[in-house]
Amino acid sequence: MQSPVVVLNTSKQRESGHKAQMSNIAAGKTVADVVRTCLGPRAMLKMLLDPMGGITLTNDGFAILRECEVAHPAAKSMIELSRTQDDEVGDGTTSVIILAGEMLAISAPFLERKIHPVVILRGFQKALDDAQTILRSIAVPVDTNDRDQMLGLIKSAIGTKFVSRWNDLMCNLALSAVQTVSFRTADVEPAKVDEDSKMDVDTVAPAASAPGTGASAASALPSAPAATATASADKQGAAKSGSGAGSATTTANTTTAAASGAATVSASASGAGSNAVASAVAADNDGKKTPETDVREVDIKRFVRVEKVPGGEIEESRVLDGVMVNKDVVHPRMRRMIENPRIVLLDCPLEYKKGESQTNIEVTRESDWARILEIEEEQIKQMCEKIAAAKPDIVITEKGVSDLAQHFLVKNNITALRRMRKTDNNRIARATGARIVSSPDELKERDVGTGCGLFSVDKIGDEYFSFFTKCANPKACTILLRGPGKDTLNEIDRNLQDAMCVARNVLFSPYLCPGGGATEMALSVQLAQRAKSDVSGVEQWPYAGVAEAMEVIPRTLIQNGGGNAIRVLTELRAKHAAGQSTWGVDGEKGVAADMTQYGVWEPLAVKLQTIKTAIDSASLLLRVDDIVSGTAKKSE
Repeated sequence: MQSPVVVLNTSKQRESGHKAQMSNIAAGKTVADVVRTCLGPRAMLKMLLDPMGGITLTNDGFAILRECEVAHPAAKSMIELSRTQDDEVGDGTTSVIILAGEMLAISAPFLERKIHPVVILRGFQKALDDAQTILRSIAVPVDTNDRDQMLGLIKSAIGTKFVSRWNDLMCNLALSAVQTVSFRTADVEPAKVDEDSKMDVDTVAPAASAPGTGASAASALPSAPAATATASADKQGAAKSGSGAGSATTTANTTTAAASGAATVSASASGAGSNAVASAVAADNDGKKTPETDVREVDIKRFVRVEKVPGGEIEESRVLDGVMVNKDVVHPRMRRMIENPRIVLLDCPLEYKKGESQTNIEVTRESDWARILEIEEEQIKQMCEKIAAAKPDIVITEKGVSDLAQHFLVKNNITALRRMRKTDNNRIARATGARIVSSPDELKERDVGTGCGLFSVDKIGDEYFSFFTKCANPKACTILLRGPGKDTLNEIDRNLQDAMCVARNVLFSPYLCPGGGATEMALSVQLAQRAKSDVSGVEQWPYAGVAEAMEVIPRTLIQNGGGNAIRVLTELRAKHAAGQSTWGVDGEKGVAADMTQYGVWEPLAVKLQTIKTAIDSASLLLRVDDIVSGTAKKSE
């Protein structure tokens, strides 16, 4: 008999066939078990110590998994899932891991029965298509201009987080910030609108950007779920989406309420949030209209800056109607408070220009040396005169300002800030209407920003901060967070990012699904019914398996809330079988509750992304039948 030919290096670890598939499933379940207790309002926190000795205290799925060091390739793939979810929609990072782990767990019995992975994947894919149809049928529209509805929605998103005790404050901060930076059709110049109106709105939405700023990848991402939702809803026709569609519409020319109400936090307005959403659902059940969306760009990463300043009380946190930077003026005699300042932004140094390469000058006469020094002075003086010709009150540069330049600027009564970060300069440009200029020679009147109402330098704690506030139409803002310590502030920041992402998703895709596991329960019951009637052959088993896996979210919520999982799940199945698709789990007590009364709603975009990501990743891992690891085998 011929001896086997060894192709691979025998020192490498290798798993193949059934063993590799079961290894992937075990790795996926292990990762899911790490974050299982972090779901719902009764979520437990995880304390993680990083290699540098820093402590992370959080219950955010992505933040936990990001700190974990794993060796198994399937586990690494699972951790990438939460990163994808965080980048796309910013919420649901824990749910997607738990759901993907459960999808892998229900696949194990099918593989044991020697069902081919391709057959299992076909069943999964069919279930995914039907799940998206069911999701859109139970979704209800929301009026994005109704502040109470939006606050109720954000409150349910951060109700499971560490900051839930300051719910009203955080909801107002997140909503004010997102409404401030949202760029609507009405904000674009008239000529721009005319050109864009010739094209379809759906195609324009992700690409359009603010005048003078490029559309970033981050701003284009959130529109993807919205576009998909619209496209598939069109294909299915009004009949399928009719049961949940409503008459709430948003007006294109409504301006954001953030400019006037950004800094003030109204606790009373957000208190009625959950009731507002519930009444909107009741009113919208018989209508058929689709809400209009005129939002072009909501770029949270570039234009919302969260400035964390330890000290003070959390209640002192606020959204500024402008920008704040951790900088002080460069010269003690410069003005520290200016009303209606004229602002010039530069990205060039206000210093003597040195040679590109090393320059050697041989000087034989003393007068020549004096002349060289004079030329340096003249050059700086000319730069300052060109800047002074624009009559600015404040000059901000991304590079340095020499002592001589400071002297000339003080003589002209001009305040200067130096070494500004590029991102901060962009935010100031967006808030004040100024344009960043690369040389004083190119400075023109239209480059001067006049949109800021007040410039001031204040001391908070031990540091000085420059404030550009009372801006007329700020399309960038800063959230000032105060709190007892660094760890607390970091967790509040993470929770606030989730809240802002939820608000952004709803602006792009104004549809909501019932929360508290109600959506997953509805999917589970309806997919189980379809499995019996619409699917035949072996594919019926994995199809029904997806229906069973969907129950993991409500089951985990019940367990984390200390309820009886079997009894509550049976009650929920009965409610959903009778067509009451808004019944879910009260995460506080672990009992069944109607979400229209309980007031927990989640964006459709988050739910769609969670289910698509979980099923697609489970499908990907099931197709793996060979794992060759680059690490050598451990010695016996």
